[in-house]
Amino acid sequence: FEIIVSGKRCFLSEAYKCQEAWERRLKTPILQKIKLDDFFYEIDLKNQNEGKISAVDIDLFANAIQDESHLDELQDLTHKLRLSANTGKTLQSTHHSFIRIFLSLGRHDELLHILNDRINYGIFPDYYCSCLLMDTFIKNKNYTAAAKVGVLQMLQEDWEDPLTNHLALYSCHMYLTSPNVEPWETQPQEDEPDDGEEIKVRVKYLRNPYFDDHFDLSDPKLLVGKTLASLGAQFPDPVGRTYQLVGLSLYNKWDKALALLQRFILSKHKPVIYQAGVKKMEELIEESLKSEDTSNKETIEKFSQVLHELKSDSVTEEDLHEAILGRVRRVVGEEEQRIIEKQCQVYKHWEKEREEVLQAEVDQLQKQQKLAEVEKLKKELDTKEKILFFFENEEKWQLEIENKRVKYEKQKQPGKAEKKIDDKDYIPPEVRRSSN
Repeated sequence: FEIIVSGKRCFLSEAYKCQEAWERRLKTPILQKIKLDDFFYEIDLKNQNEGKISAVDIDLFANAIQDESHLDELQDLTHKLRLSANTGKTLQSTHHSFIRIFLSLGRHDELLHILNDRINYGIFPDYYCSCLLMDTFIKNKNYTAAAKVGVLQMLQEDWEDPLTNHLALYSCHMYLTSPNVEPWETQPQEDEPDDGEEIKVRVKYLRNPYFDDHFDLSDPKLLVGKTLASLGAQFPDPVGRTYQLVGLSLYNKWDKALALLQRFILSKHKPVIYQAGVKKMEELIEESLKSEDTSNKETIEKFSQVLHELKSDSVTEEDLHEAILGRVRRVVGEEEQRIIEKQCQVYKHWEKEREEVLQAEVDQLQKQQKLAEVEKLKKELDTKEKILFFFENEEKWQLEIENKRVKYEKQKQPGKAEKKIDDKDYIPPEVRRSSN
């Protein structure tokens, strides 16, 4: 199943980046007026004083950044917006600009960590950005990073875009088949010296032991396996069937793999799978049978038996890698120009949307200021009225003061005093010393 790739595979052309259309946003009057240091101070101060953070302010800040000097501030503001009530108002252009600036500056590992931390940052790539990310990582032969983007698509359970699907399939395929791929880093942990002393940490609450088998997955093998199993179902051909079975084997869903293989055999589709896929599954079977977990041993052995009994016309010896490569190139040729034209129109729409949202916030702020001014004026007029008509309403004021005084005194009075007991004939009880 192992392949050797020579040279750089460049699926998407340079025009796909739409660089000229993307940089045109910097010429808009709104972004030209922004001084990032001052703007960050204003946003942060408003958040501290009022506990409010505006989604359009974060969008303006993200779109105005052109170098690394303000990436930390962007992360901080994005995190604060995510934790605020306005997170649902985040503009789509904010996600896009966040991803593009980190990608263009080569902060790839940091970007992937942020994309995977949906709770704290909530940055979600659209189809265009997913393809741009995977293509960039594939060019750099960083197939691990490309596969991570494919996994993000699986977690969103969104396989509606043909180009995204094919690049995700190729990314996971290359991650499995290429020698010397980059290690798949999970959550970074600091190594602390173990001195044998027990450390107790106070926590706010304990989570119930629950595993959702989706967002809780962290093992790269299981993540890539579930991605391939889900993605393979989108392709009703030998490539899709092969990677459905390989994915379920990686995912340790041997019962589902067995049922699916038996269904493929009973169908009239020939060939069923690729020989390269059979070899990979044989490796996974051997690996699983050697593991300590023997709960699925019977199912794995049954799956292995059915796999070996496949007839020659059910397995094709054609090159799986070339088949996937040809499919990706075909889809790129069919879809790329349409996507470029669409994305250029999206950029124009975002500029208009940003202005409309900003104007709506300005109008709302002005409305609130006018209401505050009216309320202040009403209070001033009320005070003047009391002064001007004081003598005419003197009896009324005195009556109100008297009513308040009576009410206050009633509140101060304790409950009815208990009737005093005449204690002239009172005889105290006899107190005896305890024998102890």
